[in-house]
Amino acid sequence: MNEKFQRIKIWDSFIRIYHWLMVAAVAGLWWTGEEGRMDLHQDIAIALAALLITRVGWGFFGSENVRFSAFVTSPKRVLSHLGALFSKRYESGNTHSPAGAYSVLLLLLILMIQIGTGLFATDGILFSGPLNDWVSPDVADFLTDWHKTQFNVILGLVALHILAILLYRILGYRLLAAMITGYRYTASQVPRLKSGWQGLVIALAVWFILVMLL
Repeated sequence: MNEKFQRIKIWDSFIRIYHWLMVAAVAGLWWTGEEGRMDLHQDIAIALAALLITRVGWGFFGSENVRFSAFVTSPKRVLSHLGALFSKRYESGNTHSPAGAYSVLLLLLILMIQIGTGLFATDGILFSGPLNDWVSPDVADFLTDWHKTQFNVILGLVALHILAILLYRILGYRLLAAMITGYRYTASQVPRLKSGWQGLVIALAVWFILVMLL
């Protein structure tokens, strides 16, 4: 390994716990949707919504390297990054890669849209989202169809995400290990990290508010 590289902590505990809880939640939403366990489906969706809302807030006020301003770059930088990656000139830093940044944004956006449509969705028989009464039956049917179709898109994005992690690993970059341990070998500066428990407390408070409101 390059001598200038050092093992530094790049992910706070909130980001790591959020990441794996999001994985578990998406899997749980898929299973409960397939099995018709809609009450549990809604409970998981509310928990995921609390995590996503907190992650957005953490993107402005959280650890230095997980703020959107720290890792979201121009599309041109993404192309440069991919070129450096495949020519093995890329050196992993202390935050998301330029390509990974857009993956983070896309997943946040599509999951929030998915939860939003689910609030109005209905199966027409036994279960309706908590805000279903706010819209007409035609709008509810439209949002229900969107909700069902978009979940297949989410599964596709998850598969693409996994393939990207495998590709990076083949090229010598261990992204998954860092999201488990929090540490990465890099020549970048050590980022200023916030205590992850702060994010977890905020997420719990947001979850409580959502449960009370919905």
